[in-house]
Amino acid sequence: MKANHLRKIFSPGRGGYGLLSILFFLGSFLSGAQSALFQINSFVASDQSINLEGSSEIVDGKLRIAPDKPNQAGACWYKAEKIDFTHGFETEFTFIISNLKPGILPGDGFAFVIQSQSPEITGGIGDNIGYKEIPYGVALEFDIKDNDEGSRNHINLSFYNPETKSYRQYATVHEIPEITDGKSHFTRVVYRDGRLQIYLDSYLFPVLSVKLDIAEKINSPDHTAWLGFTASTSENHANHDLLSWVIKEAPAAPKDIAVDSVLVKAKGTIEVKHRKLTIGVWDHNTIDGDIVSLKLGDEWILTEHTLTAEKMLINCTLVGFGQDLILYAHNVGMVPPNTASISVYDGESTQRISLESNMESSEAIRIAFTGDE
Repeated sequence: MKANHLRKIFSPGRGGYGLLSILFFLGSFLSGAQSALFQINSFVASDQSINLEGSSEIVDGKLRIAPDKPNQAGACWYKAEKIDFTHGFETEFTFIISNLKPGILPGDGFAFVIQSQSPEITGGIGDNIGYKEIPYGVALEFDIKDNDEGSRNHINLSFYNPETKSYRQYATVHEIPEITDGKSHFTRVVYRDGRLQIYLDSYLFPVLSVKLDIAEKINSPDHTAWLGFTASTSENHANHDLLSWVIKEAPAAPKDIAVDSVLVKAKGTIEVKHRKLTIGVWDHNTIDGDIVSLKLGDEWILTEHTLTAEKMLINCTLVGFGQDLILYAHNVGMVPPNTASISVYDGESTQRISLESNMESSEAIRIAFTGDE
């Protein structure tokens, strides 16, 4: 099985750490581990892995996509290589919008943009939000100025229409938290099986969930794209700052597991206080070549992994009220069934269980979130 690619934005192999302060939160980057994550906690300067276009700059450890000045437009793109979203992708980022000029309303907003053109472009001040002059894109727009759209604080999902050569507003959410309060807010974007889901300041329910063929909308037959952010101002302006950014690609589902034909047996529930989890898996019995995959909710977090006595660590995020962790078997080794020890660490405590599986049935444990959202 091909290993899930770890996309190291600002990685040492593509420009060096020298100009960036980066904390890598790495569960594992071995073959089949889906949860190899990176997290950028402090932007102190740019390097060769990103392009800062237009008015974008690094200020006090933050990536300022557009500054608190009139008529600005900026963009930041990860340019080391295109992201492969054949099987889906996830991204999570934290941002702050702050307005420091008395008597000036904040404007106009920023966008997370998926496009196949180039990592060296930006487009348009004001209501263009820095992206509407870029053809063939999909944009998740955080709009903070009411241009006859019904509210000053809302999210728009838009995509490029080649017939009109303009962006079509596909979906809008007006009931969102106030994002111009100068406080940090986080967004989680998940694209899987042709469905795009957006979470804002909560992992319980997505604020937006739509079916969308991204490859078609961005004119990318090979399912690859450039990812980045754009922002703009007009007579209304504010600082549009990015604090952190995480990306991971989804791996292909195991080919030899017919999920619908496997009987899943519940083995109880464990409770966690935090959503950021580190899951460990290893063989505590005879090492006999057991090969397993792990699925958390709809997400394969480990595929075709040969169990050893050494613990494999996987970092993942729990969404909703809870998710099932299922152990699937690819074989039964020399001593059936496959038996794996599982540890779940939520940042405060570690809980351990064991799960068994064979070719016909799999055991599962429910991981329930009981902390404060």
